[in-house]
Amino acid sequence: MFPLQVNARAAFLFFFFFAPSAVPAFGGDKTAILVDKKTNTLRVVKYVNGAYEPVKSFHATLGKVTGDKVSEGDLKTPEGIYTFKSRLTPPTLKPKFGKMAFYLNFPNDFDRIAGYTGSDIMLHATNEPERLKQNYDSEGCIVVNNEEITEIQPWVRVGLTPILVFDELKDEFLKPGQSVELKAFFDSWIQAWETKDVDSYISHYHSDFSAQGMNKDQWKSFKGNLNARYKTIAIGPEDVQYYRHPKYSMITFTQNYRSTLKNGGVGHRSRGTKILTIAEEAAKPRIISEAYTTLMW
Repeated sequence: MFPLQVNARAAFLFFFFFAPSAVPAFGGDKTAILVDKKTNTLRVVKYVNGAYEPVKSFHATLGKVTGDKVSEGDLKTPEGIYTFKSRLTPPTLKPKFGKMAFYLNFPNDFDRIAGYTGSDIMLHATNEPERLKQNYDSEGCIVVNNEEITEIQPWVRVGLTPILVFDELKDEFLKPGQSVELKAFFDSWIQAWETKDVDSYISHYHSDFSAQGMNKDQWKSFKGNLNARYKTIAIGPEDVQYYRHPKYSMITFTQNYRSTLKNGGVGHRSRGTKILTIAEEAAKPRIISEAYTTLMW
């Protein structure tokens, strides 16, 4: 099933789920990081055939106050699906964060709609190892020791590798790529896009969707104009990956966009990574955020 419904009266979304930078498209080993707040466990996993295969687990010290982060300064660790927007090391990094830190993109689009606030949420090490004997001793960050952050670092691709933080990681979320409903939604969206069925295409979007300064109605008009310009549109999705969380889901894939003009000439060509954030509206999955990063050729 899909996560909780987002308030349809919320303000505009911030468009980019990732910082805009040229990064490789998905491919090769696909990894993720799972955090189970109930057991204070951080797991590095591989994404294989739609399921997670364990690589290694670590104890993680979390926010001093239990529960999902809602506001700045509440000392809670946020729950949801995030990515790492940057990596810092000394001397840029303050000594208290140990030898390395990865900044999470909290608050993301879903958080902003929900009205959550906060900043500087990280996965980091510490120069005070004694803190790690406590399960809850951070200001909202996820903390491991210096040796462990070094072990984790090779598995992290900034801007790409997802980190999923659960209140409790249940078995139903360990095989996200086997969700029939989520896969059917994605396939239907691609088909509507490629067949230029703008009404079906826009029906896949949340009422709060916003991108490139356009709301949902303006996005429909924009796509309709492109449909009128192009004779054919092909998306060619590759390396499709599904991630599920009780609050919302995420789909990532390599997009190979190809279009032809009415006169048979070449239209637009691009290849890159697309990220969809999916939440329920009226008990149906809907896209609330869409981001695209062009592949560096």
